[in-house]
Amino acid sequence: MKPIPAPRWLSIYHWVAGCCDVVTGMLLIFAPRWTLAHLGVRLVPKPIECVSFIGVFVLSTGAAYLSAFARPWSATNAPGWQTIWWLTALTRSFVAVFLLCEILMGRMETAWVTVALVDGLLAGFQWHGLRANWLRYDP
Repeated sequence: MKPIPAPRWLSIYHWVAGCCDVVTGMLLIFAPRWTLAHLGVRLVPKPIECVSFIGVFVLSTGAAYLSAFARPWSATNAPGWQTIWWLTALTRSFVAVFLLCEILMGRMETAWVTVALVDGLLAGFQWHGLRANWLRYDP
């Protein structure tokens, strides 16, 4: 099987991660109770507006991924794509560590572990990719 060229798999990754975060953010903003219920979270934070506020941050992370498409893959734009990866990996790392600490201290339900694991895995993937120069432009 022929491997997918870096720009194509990179675009697919940005599209999937970005859309997932944008949709999740929008759901947290406009349907927070429903979204939390589907995540398995039983204890809904009060006031519920706090969940919508979190949704804004999730939405902005997704928008950061999708903003790469405003910069076509090129030698000039590769540093911008790297910056997007660095910032979104940093955000995801903080979220994963925060959630794991809160779960371990008993202040958040274990249902949040799914969010922590997804963010942690994506952050790890991106940190590895940055170290391995996956986003270096080689025409």
